[in-house]
Amino acid sequence: MLKTKFFQKPLMVILGLALATVSTAQPSKAATFTYQGDTTNEPIWRRVAPGNPPTLISGEKDGNLGMSVPYSVFDFTIDKSGLYNISGESEPTPPANRKWDIFLALYQDSFNPTEQLTNVLIANTTTNGSTVTFNQELLTGQKYFLVTTGRRVNDFGQFSNTISGSGQITPIPEPDSIPAMLVTGGINLLLYKRKVGLKISHF
Repeated sequence: MLKTKFFQKPLMVILGLALATVSTAQPSKAATFTYQGDTTNEPIWRRVAPGNPPTLISGEKDGNLGMSVPYSVFDFTIDKSGLYNISGESEPTPPANRKWDIFLALYQDSFNPTEQLTNVLIANTTTNGSTVTFNQELLTGQKYFLVTTGRRVNDFGQFSNTISGSGQITPIPEPDSIPAMLVTGGINLLLYKRKVGLKISHF
């Protein structure tokens, strides 16, 4: 029997805040971009191990299957080369309603979840539900992919990531995304809504 199911991806809310002042600290924080997401029920990948850059896939060192965890990807570019700070913080998520160990991996040019070590620049995590953060030199004219995932198989849920540096951070909409922008008091609220898709299941 052939059944058809319509589904729609939830809205991804991206909050971008441009700051007018320039900090003298490194990296220079002329612009800050913050967005929220949720890795619950997202696709699964066998993540990389932490490193700068990572040289192993999770589990390779110990000869086991490693950590296969849900992930979310955010694509972006910057308009000024320099040192950028990237940080992520998990949010209490039902049913456990606790913070979980967030894991961030940054890729340049492209990201393929089955070729985890290709184009990866840096990956870092936390072990106590706290904020994970790192600095990375970014170049204009390059595409970057920030992968948010969990340290362990039970680490998933809502999160908030922030990218800050000397230039503006611009998200790259997916080809089938429908963008909408709301500008209020210097805060740009971008809503990305996937087109309704058709899924065919055979039973």
